[in-house]
Amino acid sequence: MALPSNYRWIAVGNLAIRNRANAPHYAPAFVIGDLIAALTDRIAREDVYRPYSKSSRLMWCADLAEDNDYYRLILQVGDKNVSGVSFLHFETLETRDIEKDEDEGGHYAAHILIKKTADHLGRHLILIEKVPGIYLSSVKDHFAWVCKSALYEKEAQDDDGDTKRFRPVFEIDGHQSKTIREALRTGTLQDVEFIGHEENHGDGLDEDPIVEEVVHEARWEVKKRVTEDQAQTIFGRVGDFLGRFRDGADDTQIFVRIKAANGQIKRTEVHHNGDEILEQTFVQNEIVSEFDPPLTQRYEAFRQDMIQKMIDIANNVGA
Repeated sequence: MALPSNYRWIAVGNLAIRNRANAPHYAPAFVIGDLIAALTDRIAREDVYRPYSKSSRLMWCADLAEDNDYYRLILQVGDKNVSGVSFLHFETLETRDIEKDEDEGGHYAAHILIKKTADHLGRHLILIEKVPGIYLSSVKDHFAWVCKSALYEKEAQDDDGDTKRFRPVFEIDGHQSKTIREALRTGTLQDVEFIGHEENHGDGLDEDPIVEEVVHEARWEVKKRVTEDQAQTIFGRVGDFLGRFRDGADDTQIFVRIKAANGQIKRTEVHHNGDEILEQTFVQNEIVSEFDPPLTQRYEAFRQDMIQKMIDIANNVGA
């Protein structure tokens, strides 16, 4: 997959580092410094490569830096499950195909920014440049792998004086941005989407059922600027429609899409609570652009222009 050379999307999230949910009271605490120490040690020992997806993908981090406020990483991924690329010459309309070898794969890289100080809930703001294979959950999985070694475990004595070992658990959730009410003030309501899931037990036998998942979809297209009163009227009808739409469905999801003034379309899942839909929020994604020289698919070193644009986003989170 080729990437645009003039812009990137930045996912904004919250990183939490904790013990497992059932950890005993004597379990030691884990902090952001434990992750950074593990990354630093792996880089020094050149033990950074993590194969996954049946070894068809490879992820690693060999670039780590920091300033007074942020840790900076370049996370890289290789993916064998990609095709070669084709280029179209816009003057001659001729196509040039570039095939890949069997042992080659797509190579992508992304900047990651982590705020050193935690918020009142102990979470660290994290910004991730989105490229194929690198997003909130894949970064969380990689951090878990980084610390999955006896070298980075912590020890503590239990109530009987026996030594127990612990390793951290990572959570990365999307940072909540504007409410739907706020987004509608300057944006366009694109649509409201309903998706229902049900299980169809085809043979009716409890002993050995054949289960088929059936998906129902419906969409209310609006594609207009609406006032708050109009939005409340639209969302006020969701309850009645949902009652009919859910007929037979085991699980139903509702999504709202709003097109911002800059052309970005934001989509978020909402829960039906009458007028409270207007108060529900989007996970924050921001676009950065105007790069000179143009962006590349991977990076040999940190791009300071990208870092600065990400810092600007971080400084305005919650503004």
